[in-house]
Amino acid sequence: MDFSSLEQRLLLIEKRLSQVESLLHLPASDAVQAETAISQPKEFENRSPARQGNWLGLVASLCFILAAGFIIKLSIDTGWLTPERQIGLAFLFGTLLIASGFVFIAIDKYYASLLPAAGIVVLYLSDFAAHRLYFLISFETAIVLTSLISILCITLYLRFRHDIYSIIAAIGSYLAPVVLDINANALFSLYYFLICSLTYATISIWVESRILIVMAAYLSILVTGLIGLSLQMDTLIAVFLALHFLVFAIGTYLYSKLGAEPMTERESWAFFPVLLIFYSLEYFYINRAYPGLAPWVSIGFSAILSGLYLSAKQWFPDRVISSRALIMAFATIVFFHSFYLELLPDAFKPWLFVAIIALCSFLPARLWDKPRDGAYYLPSLAIFLVLVIEYSSMLMHLLENSSYTWLLVSFASFASLWLLITRHRDHLIQKQEYGLALLIAAHLLGVSALYQFFHEISSLAVSASWLFYAVSVIAYAYFRKDKTMAKSALLILSVAAGKALLYDTASTPTGVRIFCLILTGAVLYGCGLLMKRIANWRG
Repeated sequence: MDFSSLEQRLLLIEKRLSQVESLLHLPASDAVQAETAISQPKEFENRSPARQGNWLGLVASLCFILAAGFIIKLSIDTGWLTPERQIGLAFLFGTLLIASGFVFIAIDKYYASLLPAAGIVVLYLSDFAAHRLYFLISFETAIVLTSLISILCITLYLRFRHDIYSIIAAIGSYLAPVVLDINANALFSLYYFLICSLTYATISIWVESRILIVMAAYLSILVTGLIGLSLQMDTLIAVFLALHFLVFAIGTYLYSKLGAEPMTERESWAFFPVLLIFYSLEYFYINRAYPGLAPWVSIGFSAILSGLYLSAKQWFPDRVISSRALIMAFATIVFFHSFYLELLPDAFKPWLFVAIIALCSFLPARLWDKPRDGAYYLPSLAIFLVLVIEYSSMLMHLLENSSYTWLLVSFASFASLWLLITRHRDHLIQKQEYGLALLIAAHLLGVSALYQFFHEISSLAVSASWLFYAVSVIAYAYFRKDKTMAKSALLILSVAAGKALLYDTASTPTGVRIFCLILTGAVLYGCGLLMKRIANWRG
C-alpha cells in the first residue's frame, strides 16, 4: 500500500474542508485528541465483593450480639460471675464494640458503622437484663438508662449517617417498658412513650431522618394501643393515641417546612399503614368509652391531616406534593366508614346514589377525558362501592313488598341515570362500554320499579308497562339516532313480549287474550320496523 499517496489525499481533503469552513464563516476546528475510554473492569468487579462484605459485617454484628447473650447465659449456668459482674461485663463488651467502630471508620465508614450498632443493641439488652433478670436497678432507673442509650444511638447516627441507628434507637426506646415488666408500670409507661414521641419527632427534624419519625410513629401507636387492652382505661388510651397522632403529624409537617423538602411518594406511603392502625385503635377505644362519638372524632382527625396538607401546599406552589395521594386515601377510608356506614341514617343512604349520579351529570365534559391521577383511584373506588351497594339495595327492596319510599327513591335514581346518559351522550358514544353499562343499570331499575308499582293490579299490567317502556326507549333512541340505546331496549322488549304471550294470555279470558295478542303483535311489528331503519345507520 502506497502511504505517500494516502497522505496526499488526506491533505487534499483537509484543504477542501478549510475552504468550505471559510465560505460558511465557521471557526476552524481544533485538532481532536480524543482517546478511547478504556473501561475499568476492576471497579466493576469490586462492587459485588463490597456488597458481600456488608452482609458479612451484618452477620458478624449478629454474632457479637449473640455472644453477649451467651456470656450472660454461661455465667448463669456456671455461677462463676456475680450478677453485677455479668451486667458490667456485658456493658463493657457493648462499649468496646462501639469504640471499635471508630477505629475502622477511616477504612470504610459504612462497614465500620455495623459494630457500634451491635454495641448499642448489647447495651439495651444489658439494661433490660439488669432490671428484669437480676433486679439490680429500679424501673425508673432502667428507663433513664434506656433514654441515655437512645441519645447515644442518635449521636452515633449523626457520626455515621446510617439508618440502622434510627431503627435501633426507636425499637429500644419503645420496647423497653414492655421488656421491663410493663404491667406494674403501665401509667408511667404511657407518659414515657409520649415523651419519646416528642423527642424523636424533634430529633428527626434536627438530624433530617424520615425513617426515625416513621419508626417512632409505628412503635408508639402500636405499643400504646396494646397497653390499653389490659388497662381498662379507654378514655385515657384514646387521649394518648390522639396526642401521638398530633405529635407525628405536626412533626412531619414541620420537617417539610423547616427542611424545605416535601415528602416523596415512597415516604408518604410509609405512613399509610400506621394511619390505618391509629384509626382502628382510636375508633375502638373511643367507641367503647363514648358510643356514637367515634365517627365524629375520626372525621376530625382526617380534617386535621387535610388542613396540614393544604398549609404545606402553600410552601411549594410550583410542585406537586406527593403526600396528596396519602391524604386522599386516608380521608376516603374515614368518610366511607365513619360517615357513610356509621353516621348517615339508613333512610338517606339510597338518596346518596341520586346525589352522586346527578352530580356526575353536571360535571364538565372535559373532566371525563382528563388523564386520571393516581391519587383519585381509592376515592373513585369508594364512590363506586357506594353506588353498587345502594343500587343493589334498591333492587332488593323493589322485588319485595316494600314501602312507597323505596319506590320514590328508585324512580329518582332512574331519572338521575337517564339525566347522566342524556347530558354526556357524546362522551358515552365514544366509550360504548360505559354507555351500555349505564343503560342496562337504568333499564333494570326501571323495570323493577314498574313491577313494584303495577304487580298488585295484574300481571298483564306489568307486561304492558314493560312494553310501553321498551317502545319509549326505542322511539327516543330513534329520535336521538343512538344505535346503542335502541339495541339495549331489545332485551326488555323480548322479555315483556315473551311474558305477555306465554304467561299472561294463558291466564286471562278470551277477549282479553285476543286484545293482548293484537297489542303485542302491533308493538313488535312497529319496533321491528324501527330497528330495521336503525340498523341501516352508519356509525
